[in-house]
Amino acid sequence: MNLPKSATSEWLNEVIDMTITASGNEFRIKRIEREARALLQKNAGQPEMCWLVLSFIAFLQGNRGDCIRCVEAASALANHDVTILGNAATLMCDLGEPELGVKYARQFAALSHSDPRLAINAARALYGVLLFEEAADVMCVRNAESLLSQDDGFLRDLSDTITLFQTAGVHAELRQALLESATSIVHATGCEIRRARPVRYLECTMRYELFVEESASQCASVNFAIAEGLVEGFEEAYPELITFVCRPLGSFTPRGISIEI
Repeated sequence: MNLPKSATSEWLNEVIDMTITASGNEFRIKRIEREARALLQKNAGQPEMCWLVLSFIAFLQGNRGDCIRCVEAASALANHDVTILGNAATLMCDLGEPELGVKYARQFAALSHSDPRLAINAARALYGVLLFEEAADVMCVRNAESLLSQDDGFLRDLSDTITLFQTAGVHAELRQALLESATSIVHATGCEIRRARPVRYLECTMRYELFVEESASQCASVNFAIAEGLVEGFEEAYPELITFVCRPLGSFTPRGISIEI
């Protein structure tokens, strides 16, 4: 049984690296997928890790439905495994599935309080779904801040963002509703979200970027639909504070933030 376990760990490291660097070897991805499914059929090794590997493969292939199904299969088998939950949270956030992102990020955070390294990763996952206050609470774990490098601006961004939204009275529930509406509108246009991330823009604005495999002109049309939908759906959508924008997937630049392993 040691060989399958070692193999799944190697596959997971490979597909995570491909995801982080926004690169991929199609031949290698297909081979890993084939071998992971073969292990599942044999009921060998760690099935939850095979499902996690397959969720990354589906993500890399742009298969949203399969990615969600594989993540749910992995978490059903190991709902107290930080590797499963941390990666599940990150994948769902990147896939533009904020409700599932919140679910897994909170489960991950609940298991991270005794480990500062995990607390940082959980805080990043919560930040990715706009739960800034919860992210700050997780970071209160002893020595968590000291593990961040001095050039890592996460703590500063987290603190400044909380101040920004609290001053404007934009609470977490409203931020969640805006994000869920924006991603739903994108999906309704027929676009598949391939990457998603919040970005501090200037000093007093946040831009939530949703990357899709579309041209710049198509993204402009989707952005108009997002803006129109939010204005119609909310009494106040706070566009001066947070905007949701589609961008072509080709413009995505990896930022070197690792996914929980």
